[in-house]
Order: sequence, then C-alpha cells, then structure tokens
Amino acid sequence: MVGLCALGPGAAKDKAKKKEDESRGKPRLHLTADPAVGFVPLTTHLTAILTGVAPDDANFCHPAVTWMRIDPGQTEDSASRYHEDAACRHPASESAAMTTYTKSVDLYQPGAYLFKLVVEGKDHTRIESAYMHVEAIRVD
Repeated sequence: MVGLCALGPGAAKDKAKKKEDESRGKPRLHLTADPAVGFVPLTTHLTAILTGVAPDDANFCHPAVTWMRIDPGQTEDSASRYHEDAACRHPASESAAMTTYTKSVDLYQPGAYLFKLVVEGKDHTRIESAYMHVEAIRVD
C-alpha cells in the first residue's frame, strides 16, 4: 500500500505533463468578460484570445466568426448568433493570423447570460471557446 501511494504523485505529474504537451500547438480560444458581474444596465466587454496558431497562418487570416449569446431562460438552440464571414482582400504574402477578438454587449435585463465564440478557419477548422458567464444584477 505504501508503494502505491509513493507512485501516485509522480504518476499524476507525468499525466498532467503529457496532457499539457498534447495541448501545445492545438488552437484554443480563451474568452473573458470585463466586468463579469454588474448592475443593469451593464456593458460588458468580451475578449477572446486565440493561441496555438502561427502568426502567419493564412487559415486564420480573417476567419469566419460567430458570437453566441444565451439570455436568461433561453437554451443553446434558441441562442442569438452574430456571424461575420470576413474575406481577405490582400495578397497571400501579407497573411497574418487574427488572434484577438472583441465585442461589447449591453445587458438591460437582470439575470445570467452565457457567451461563446466560434472561429472557423478557411479549411473549416472550428475552434470554440468555453462559455463565459456574465451576471447582470437588478438594483433594488
């Protein structure tokens, strides 16, 4: 039993390191909201950072972008979607990956809101952020 406990932490570190190594190089979107909690009317600024792509990756130069918003009481199926299907209008030699995406949102009703960003490269590679929770609080 003692031998198993002694192997446990080392094995856990190896597993975490392997997972970290596997995640390197994979495109990821990290979405934040500032502020994430506030009183209505609330203006929150959403920022998503794309990592794991080369700075000159033409696949993510002006990619298609879809912002999703789930209002209180809605489901993902009925979420509001704002889609931008941008196109490169410059020579291929000037391609540069877009790595920062921003959007400002005004919330007038109290409740819990969820936001998500989906970025789609020219080769149809989809990268989705996790949902970002924003809480709009009523002033009594």
